[in-house]
Amino acid sequence: MVAIYWQRKNGRSGNSQQGYTIVELIIATALGILLSWAILDITLSATGTAREVELTSEMVENGRYLSHFLKSEIRLAGFYGRLENYSSGATVQPNPCTDLTTTNLIDGLSFPLFGLDEVAAGATTCNGDRLLTGTDILLVRRASTSSVATTVGLAAKQQYLQATVTAMVLDTGANKANFTLMEKDSLGLAPIREYYQNIYYVDNSNTFKRLRLINGAYISEPLAEGVDDFQVVYGIDRSGNGIPNGDGTSDAFVELPASAAEWQNVVSLKLFLIVSSTNPAPGLNDPKAYTYADKVNVTFGDSKKRRLFTVVARLTNISIKRAGL
Repeated sequence: MVAIYWQRKNGRSGNSQQGYTIVELIIATALGILLSWAILDITLSATGTAREVELTSEMVENGRYLSHFLKSEIRLAGFYGRLENYSSGATVQPNPCTDLTTTNLIDGLSFPLFGLDEVAAGATTCNGDRLLTGTDILLVRRASTSSVATTVGLAAKQQYLQATVTAMVLDTGANKANFTLMEKDSLGLAPIREYYQNIYYVDNSNTFKRLRLINGAYISEPLAEGVDDFQVVYGIDRSGNGIPNGDGTSDAFVELPASAAEWQNVVSLKLFLIVSSTNPAPGLNDPKAYTYADKVNVTFGDSKKRRLFTVVARLTNISIKRAGL
């Protein structure tokens, strides 16, 4: 048999020969290639799994954050400090983009919530952001949970709310002389709180954002990426007991309140968020069909990790008062 060999010289024993046959070399090469492929396959599989876990964690973190954040915000809708009950007598919702005077904002106090259902293609927000087609918009009106008992340091253009149980003042810091409501013992000013009018929406880059009315103008704040849809369903109290209920002709939950009276009677919300990873997962195909709000069998033809998050939130400040608690 033919052998390939190498020579080694030794001062004592002279020349000696050792070698491998061609068959042995071929087998060794084949085993090496198979072993390399196995290691490569394991490495790629581990890398893909790690990437999928990373994208899943990102998606879940964003979804949980938004769910918790929005639930907390909705619970505070209609919080106007100590004020027990309030209505300006307004019968029309102020335009959230253009009606920003003190008088407009006082009228808005009658409506802790406002929203739009499934915006059309090309629609924009108050600041010009292009909205994600088919998503909803939610506006929340409330006062800050923190307060001050002095007019010193109030920002001139910022709106503030001062309230006792039966009276309130809403004005800018420039008119701080109007904040004259006193504590019951008349020894100090009633609490003064920043007034918030926040708009929540998804822009056409799938970023969930908030518009905050600060110093008389809206400021856009990104909250989370990878939101494919945002839907709101409103629970309406039609009997005055503080919980959503129907009346035989109208349902307890609707896609959008039909009148000013229905907006004032909203006591809870159902929120639906479809959140996806910001990048595709290698080799993944999402075959799921999602049914939520008024949408049925919604599918996505991509390889992103995705999940539907559902939030049920009660407008605590509104529903408790209606229930007499």
